[in-house]
Amino acid sequence: MSSVQSLLDTMQKLRDKDLGCPWDIEQTFQSLSKHLIEEAYEVTDAINRKDYPNLQEELGDVLLQVIFHSQIASELELFNFDEVADTLNQKLIRRHPHVFARGVAPESAEEQAVIWEAVKKEERKEDRPQPTFADIPSSMPPTLRAERIQKQASKKGFDWASAHDVILKVEEEIAELKLAISNNDPDNIEEELGDLLFTVINVGRHLNIDANDALARSNNKFISRFHSLEKELEVSEQSFEGTSPQELEKIWDRIKLDE
Repeated sequence: MSSVQSLLDTMQKLRDKDLGCPWDIEQTFQSLSKHLIEEAYEVTDAINRKDYPNLQEELGDVLLQVIFHSQIASELELFNFDEVADTLNQKLIRRHPHVFARGVAPESAEEQAVIWEAVKKEERKEDRPQPTFADIPSSMPPTLRAERIQKQASKKGFDWASAHDVILKVEEEIAELKLAISNNDPDNIEEELGDLLFTVINVGRHLNIDANDALARSNNKFISRFHSLEKELEVSEQSFEGTSPQELEKIWDRIKLDE
């Protein structure tokens, strides 16, 4: 028996209404969806940390979610795991005609992306084009969704000419945020802050920098510096409460210089 088949059998037993696990039995597509997202983030974290033994485990956790959803679907007579795998396999073959149909090989990743999109459009067999952005899930993390929206708008010809132009737009958005703050308008402040974040993500796109990766790097940098700050206060027998903001800022700046 293959490892995959053994895993499928295990999940079937866990979902058995008489002999299975109560928690596993009560799960639904809806209750599991957040776990799938969490597991995907844990895979990304293991990759970023280059923790490859943990990556193996985290990939297994993602596979568990696929198996879990497939088992629920099978019980509802919607589809099963074999059909999920077969659908994926056929899609990969269709979208790589240069490999499986002896078509003309793309000369670059960009050209392959064009082929991929063309095949996707053919698969949908649309009588009329979908509205722009219709294929971007609203449940996608906002930074990723913003990048997808911006990329699709760019394909339509609606884009800034350069990163410099977008930075000028950032400065404009900052001015609008300041005005909203001075007017003490909470709803407008939120709107202008969102516009600023959206535009900053656009700067990254123009510089070929992934906004999620950039923010993750800054998060980790802040955590590292904060731990150094805590350690320095501990060594000098100081506390956050007993140290002035000005002194904390001095220590913070010194930590930055020592990096």
